[in-house]
Amino acid sequence: MSNYPADILIAVDWLKENLDDPHLKILDVRANDPRLPFGYRMGHIPHSIALDPTREFFVYSNGIADLAASETVANALGARGIANDSPIVIYDEWTGQLSAITFWVLQTIGHRDVKILHSGWSAWKNANGATTRDVPAFAPQNYIAHSDDATRATAEWIQANAARADVVLLDVRSPDEYRGGHIPGAVNLSYDTALDLRTQMFKDAATLRAQLESVGATADKEIVAYCAAGARSAHSYTMLKLLGYPRVRNYDGSMNDWFRSRGLPLE
Repeated sequence: MSNYPADILIAVDWLKENLDDPHLKILDVRANDPRLPFGYRMGHIPHSIALDPTREFFVYSNGIADLAASETVANALGARGIANDSPIVIYDEWTGQLSAITFWVLQTIGHRDVKILHSGWSAWKNANGATTRDVPAFAPQNYIAHSDDATRATAEWIQANAARADVVLLDVRSPDEYRGGHIPGAVNLSYDTALDLRTQMFKDAATLRAQLESVGATADKEIVAYCAAGARSAHSYTMLKLLGYPRVRNYDGSMNDWFRSRGLPLE
């Protein structure tokens, strides 16, 4: 699929062929509100299970999100019948931030067999994929997290490592946000430059790589992505992993943590 080095994205045809695999776990992470007529309860891919990563994977204080303890994430997965060796497919409305957040969080707890449905629910519907309102039955599992600290950056990590020649701080907010103040030394490449705006799919690997290299974010560097609150940077984290970048971190606290909470310097 567009020559991406890493096997992260799947196409609708693959999911159709594997839909009845009893080992495959499909997570519908679209925005959902049981009070309103949209989202999972109004129709979803057969066998998929609803999960709201913003509620299940994060805790909130003064309006700022922080990644929940790995045991909390593990419990949310186990409660949905997911085991450590379960292959997982994630989808949201497109190839969006909710899929990317879920992908990144699963990486932080060491789950590696994770794929994203490219262009998500939109692609599935456009390909006349089967839909249902049935909720699948599943047996809870005892999921054990194996935390991977190399997937995450903190303010302390950035302060200790930003001066290294092999570290790139990648601000993936809009250019206007970047000009309004950014972490010292950061370069800017808006997260949505990775997407074809018509299809909301990732651009081809050569284009993505050229965009990153234009700001010095090369594959030999350790890349730390950040934005305002960690969602857009999770999307860029996913894109970098798709390209096979070996050392990538998401600063999920991002500007909310760096400046709003800690008052650390900007340039």
